[in-house]
Amino acid sequence: MTHRKRWLLLLAPLLLTGCGVLTGSSATTPGSGTTGSASGSTNPGQPFLVIARGSATPTPTPSSGVPPYPIPTATGFLPITGGGARVTPTPTCGLDTVNFSRINSLTVVPGTTSATATWYDVGGYNLVEYRLTAISQDLVHGPQRDVGWKVVKPSTACGPMTATITGLDRTTNYVFSLDGVVVRRSGDGTHAGTLFRSGVIRTK
Repeated sequence: MTHRKRWLLLLAPLLLTGCGVLTGSSATTPGSGTTGSASGSTNPGQPFLVIARGSATPTPTPSSGVPPYPIPTATGFLPITGGGARVTPTPTCGLDTVNFSRINSLTVVPGTTSATATWYDVGGYNLVEYRLTAISQDLVHGPQRDVGWKVVKPSTACGPMTATITGLDRTTNYVFSLDGVVVRRSGDGTHAGTLFRSGVIRTK
């Protein structure tokens, strides 16, 4: 019994300190805020990433009060030369620029190797001339013959006009087309577009 008591006295300190060594924990004091956790978090249970919402701010404006870009101003165009004087409108004919948005019907009376076209002169202060041509509808082998253009200067505005184109083939189907040539309202040069066109017409 004496030897057993001595062994218990010698092992008592080891038994008291061995619990801490085996569990790998360290003693903590209440309220100290330190733990033996490997995560390093001082407040377990809350997320690691904290997001703070921002607030919108108005776009900065120059302190001088002048916009950072040039303000466009109307400068107009250079005067157009060669377009002719503007005709004074009448109650039945309001002359303005030529309208290319619609192609009107062209009346044509055929001959043997020629044809006479009649149309309404639309007028327009920027109208330079008319151009009349005929396009053959009878295709032949090889290059097609080009009839060319018949140039007609406008005469009485808002009235009928006639022009005869020659050099056509006999007994041939043609479509006749009349273009108007006008001075551009902006920039230089002229612009042409079809104003009148006929159906298929056969020469005699």
